[in-house]
Amino acid sequence: MTPQKKEILISIVRAFCGEHFIEDLQNIPNKVTLDQRDRSAYRALLMSALGLSLEDDDGTEDLAKSAQRAIDREKPQSPPLTVLGCACSGCEPSHTHVTDLCQNCVTRPCMEACRFGAIRSTENGSFIDKQQCKRCTACSRACPYGAIFDTIVPCEHACPVDAISKDERGHAAIDFDKCIRCGKCIAACPFEAIQVRSQIIDVLKAIKAKKKVIAMMAPAMLGQFRCSAEQLHTAMKKIGFSLVYEVALGAESTSFHEAKDLEERLEKGEKFMTTSCCAAYNTLVKKHIPEMKPFMSTAETPLFYIAEHVRREHGDGVLVFISPCLAKYEEVFANEKIDYTLSIEEVAIIFEALSIIASECVEEKFEYHSAKEAREFSLSGGVSRAVRSVFNGKGKDMPFAALNGIDRQTVGELKRFAKTGECDKGTLLEVMSCQGGCVGGGLACCPVVAATRQVKKYGDQGSSLSDKKRINP
Repeated sequence: MTPQKKEILISIVRAFCGEHFIEDLQNIPNKVTLDQRDRSAYRALLMSALGLSLEDDDGTEDLAKSAQRAIDREKPQSPPLTVLGCACSGCEPSHTHVTDLCQNCVTRPCMEACRFGAIRSTENGSFIDKQQCKRCTACSRACPYGAIFDTIVPCEHACPVDAISKDERGHAAIDFDKCIRCGKCIAACPFEAIQVRSQIIDVLKAIKAKKKVIAMMAPAMLGQFRCSAEQLHTAMKKIGFSLVYEVALGAESTSFHEAKDLEERLEKGEKFMTTSCCAAYNTLVKKHIPEMKPFMSTAETPLFYIAEHVRREHGDGVLVFISPCLAKYEEVFANEKIDYTLSIEEVAIIFEALSIIASECVEEKFEYHSAKEAREFSLSGGVSRAVRSVFNGKGKDMPFAALNGIDRQTVGELKRFAKTGECDKGTLLEVMSCQGGCVGGGLACCPVVAATRQVKKYGDQGSSLSDKKRINP
């Protein structure tokens, strides 16, 4: 998250927790000195921080009316992403081109390498026809002078499913029918033109209304703050959450279900199974690789199981999931048992806005002590290790593998596995959209290496999942 977006969210939290929210909100833009373009982008960031979509905004609505709309809405709407057209630089379309470094070689290795007939010779050197070019980059690899470059558009290049293109104005446009909500475009855009529509207002409104607001913390969250899990528990209570649950409790259920699922499939002679806890992967299969569906575990996600448990225990509660990634927003939209989503970044923002220092909080233990493997679900390889720990079928020492991050290459691999019905990586294939696992999620706030170290430390404090005799919750 950029400093500008962070400052805007801090200002919104402080304003909302005060007595004159709308008046204070209107004064936020007056505290910064910006030119017209930057002022438009700043206003757009404010709108996304209020949870509003920019696609239908003409930039003329008064901030007071925008704030009132945010306060009055009953529930946030999908999609969770919005594009700030005024911030988008309108990058030149991706293309492969010949530079002035071209030496006009007699042998034309670039032409020989091109399988699409997109390159022709001119008196000034090679020329690439953009209409015929497939951007395979074979020509740039063949050029002995390194004279051919592939120019990319960051957000388009980062998207593994080609869900981003340019609209009639040359700005980024997201095809939400293709989008898997992996969030890679957010990190890739250097102009912060792609934003998450925040639900901070919705959550704070419920807390301010004295409702029973219950936080469900993703396992990745325990690696994001320099404090103990018990101190983080207390810090969340200071925000105003009535109860705080670890989603690791749901991860235990997912582990048992997936182990049982794998055992039954192998008895039937099936060759492999993939995990099903990553929301971005689940959406990828649904939208782009439906032929992989038969090879996916039928187990639900940890969030699904913990939400069922909390809703049974507290039917009147307002359930809020604390997420490390964008994909989980869509899962929450589809689950009527969960009300809102906050990102880990946003929780850090609220801590700062309310002067809550987690490392200085007293420790409050969780009612339920999650298992080591469930706590490490957020690490690449963590899901497969958890399933292995409770797997009782034949071939207990069979190869389990982790697909660490979804990109165009891994999408191709998954399509190959689905087509052949076999996976050369392992009998159980864990698929995570983010590098490093959920700790590397686009909405986390701590470097992957440090977060991994802290999650492992917390995991080592728990007992083994293999010692548990029942499915929880």
